[in-house]
Amino acid sequence: MDFSLSDQEQMLHDTVYKFAKNEWEPRTLEIDKEERFPMWLWDKFKEMGWCGLMIPEEYGGAGLSLLELCTMFEAAAHAGADIGTCLAWGTHCTIGSLPIVFCGNEEQKKKYLPRLASGEWIGCFCLTEPNVGSDAAHVQCTAVRKGDHYVLNGTKMFITNGPNADLAVVFAATDKSRGAKGVSAFIVERKFPGYSVGKRLDKIGMHGSETSEIIFDNCIVPVENRLLEEGAGFTKVGAKILEYERNSLVAIWTGNLGYNYDLSANYAKQRTQFDYPIIRFPQIRERLVHMKLDYDISKLLMYRAASKKDSGKDGPLEATEYKIFTGQASQRSASEAIQIHGGYGLMREYKVERSLRDAKLVQIGAGTEQVLTELVARLITDTRSLIG
Repeated sequence: MDFSLSDQEQMLHDTVYKFAKNEWEPRTLEIDKEERFPMWLWDKFKEMGWCGLMIPEEYGGAGLSLLELCTMFEAAAHAGADIGTCLAWGTHCTIGSLPIVFCGNEEQKKKYLPRLASGEWIGCFCLTEPNVGSDAAHVQCTAVRKGDHYVLNGTKMFITNGPNADLAVVFAATDKSRGAKGVSAFIVERKFPGYSVGKRLDKIGMHGSETSEIIFDNCIVPVENRLLEEGAGFTKVGAKILEYERNSLVAIWTGNLGYNYDLSANYAKQRTQFDYPIIRFPQIRERLVHMKLDYDISKLLMYRAASKKDSGKDGPLEATEYKIFTGQASQRSASEAIQIHGGYGLMREYKVERSLRDAKLVQIGAGTEQVLTELVARLITDTRSLIG
């Protein structure tokens, strides 16, 4: 088994790493302070063709594999790009557009994918609601068909890119009596009557990613904007896309593990106490070893999960294990980085404190750690092929 990157993957990694190190990382303090998605960076992405990474070339995208996309996200965060802005970018490139790539009909693809691929439009994904999180099959947002259109009513919560999105993939109940099989998915444009952006949410971290409520008040959505048949929203659209989300967006935190290690190792070589660089002290060296292990293991789990998906196989176990491990590792890594930096680790200018504020989301978004742990337990105990 070859764990090295292909020439194409290495080129993508190096290009993104260099860009992030030179143009993105130097402005992360500014991004964190302003708490806004940096549109100057989005303009750069548009210039470089980085807005439609997995959208097929025939619709204006780059046509990348999942592993190539993960490699780009990992490289950006490893170079020091802030996780919040990476998440906004990643959300657009994955759950904000892949539902149309994988589940849209030809008319929907031709209408929407070129705008998403070019960056003219920003996409978002509307599944979570104020009272519905992990139990996403029981969405309360409704969609009632009225002739040639549906009328959507309800509120979506914690929507990444919500304030900036031009297009949303929205999940709503068309038949509540059928539970998960009564949920349908829709492509909803911001300009549709009844669509509005609700409260902008103030978060502990992830400041480069803007988050809000999205409100549907008798929102009119044409029937032709439904993805697949009625009732297929959660079972066919959501289930497929969430696996891609767990693979791709977690790669951002994998890269951040590498960034924390690099910052901490360099600091430990320069910081002198008791006449020695602190990297000579066993307690510091042990912390660095564990940080490096977390980074390397997370990266290997990323390669495994993405490669399996690219081979055309479902990989719920691999994607879920990857997310659980990286979520826990992110907490450890951020805490250790701050500890190695001592008092300076609490100062924003040293940049490791942001990792602690940003780390918690990976244990909550796209399925909480508790729910995903139960999913892994079911997979390894109920599926004989996965045992042994």
